[in-house]
Amino acid sequence: MPRNKTISKILKMKDSRKKELELDVKKAHDRADKEKSKLHSIEQDYKDTVQCFNEKSGDSAMNVNKINSYYDYFARIQGKIDEQKKVHDQRESELEALKNNLVDAHKEKRAFEILNEKEIRKDLKEKLDSEQKEADFLALYRRIK
Repeated sequence: MPRNKTISKILKMKDSRKKELELDVKKAHDRADKEKSKLHSIEQDYKDTVQCFNEKSGDSAMNVNKINSYYDYFARIQGKIDEQKKVHDQRESELEALKNNLVDAHKEKRAFEILNEKEIRKDLKEKLDSEQKEADFLALYRRIK
């Protein structure tokens, strides 16, 4: 029976660890979504500015200063997009690592659940065998008398 109690305690610890990892995965997923929305926002700003630039350059002749301003803006925003892609990729890789840890925690918990079930069945079998031996002994004792 002490082994069964030990396994139950370990099982509780594994369950709490799994719950912690589930929360961490949820938080990491939220962070990845936030970074993804930032990336989409920057990309949308870039597309809108390109569209505005194309409309202005197609309608009339623009002076050199405005063209330089647009090209400087395009270069800066492209740098921001690249940085945001790196941040987003980093968040995604963190999320994948946490998901893998969660899967491992689930496997460990399940292994201890199986071990606990085996111990319970073993204890039950030992109890039934003991009861059967006692019943057999009483039956033999009554026959002998």
